[in-house]
Amino acid sequence: MMNLDKNKEAAVFMSISKTTSNGQVHSWELDTLPATSTGGSLEGEDWASAALSARVRMNNAVQNFKFNVGVSLDALEYSLKGQAPGVGNEYQHQINRYLMALEQSVDARTVALGTSVASASAGASSTTALMGALRSFQVSATAAAGSAESAAVTNCCQINVLGASSRARFLALHEFMFNQGANPDTLVVDPGVKGDITNDILGEAASTAIRQVHFDNSASEFTQNIQFLRTDYGRVAVLVDRFVPTAATATNSLAGGAYFLFDRAQVRLAFWRPIRHYPLPPNGDHMRGYVHTGATIEVLSPRALGVGYNVTT
Repeated sequence: MMNLDKNKEAAVFMSISKTTSNGQVHSWELDTLPATSTGGSLEGEDWASAALSARVRMNNAVQNFKFNVGVSLDALEYSLKGQAPGVGNEYQHQINRYLMALEQSVDARTVALGTSVASASAGASSTTALMGALRSFQVSATAAAGSAESAAVTNCCQINVLGASSRARFLALHEFMFNQGANPDTLVVDPGVKGDITNDILGEAASTAIRQVHFDNSASEFTQNIQFLRTDYGRVAVLVDRFVPTAATATNSLAGGAYFLFDRAQVRLAFWRPIRHYPLPPNGDHMRGYVHTGATIEVLSPRALGVGYNVTT
């Protein structure tokens, strides 16, 4: 029995740091250093306290992810007697499937696009609280193409790529983030953008000659793969995530395709309740239970996150 969906690793979910949420509305604070002073001070001047800057409180809603699982006792018996190919225990098999789907669901929400990525509080019993995705730290206004920006300390850095992946615009975003004090080390892209990056660096020039800059394989094996980018502002690992959505360019910066450049230590999944299976008493002739987690996204310093939006492939 084959299931290719199992190969769709939740790359962002697996790679970023994990922490514990401090409530169903998870919160943390931003602090800043005083501005640099080059003017010096007078000899013997009287003491007076410098102005203190208030810290900024950030928050994100915890979102529940859940799948209910029920298996008839006959289906269970078939598997226990070896009559279900590749499955020794039907109920455990279904639980494992949905545990994997739970990871993929959290990952897909983390990198989702569209105006729904902004968190929504549950004001009524019928309203589902949604965690703010990575793009909820963006501003929705579309800026001029190629100009890196950050509206406020509570917003991420971003650049309007407005087309296919561009080295010049990636470098502009990386430089802008470096000047903000960030040291991004991870670039999350969809498979198409990953191919564009590799082709841009190692692909065919106008002369149709292959720009192969190094060989680390045998003479009979073709290799064309860029896994790391080292720029003037640091070394960045390129992480492919199949759940990063692709889309055409859009007037709302949250709606088009995007890639994410961030410091992996600054972007974390905060769990209110860990991923686990909850067994329930039988219901009629069924075994039943559910898998569940409650989690949210924590970006300790929003300017440690960069989004290249309106990117196409």
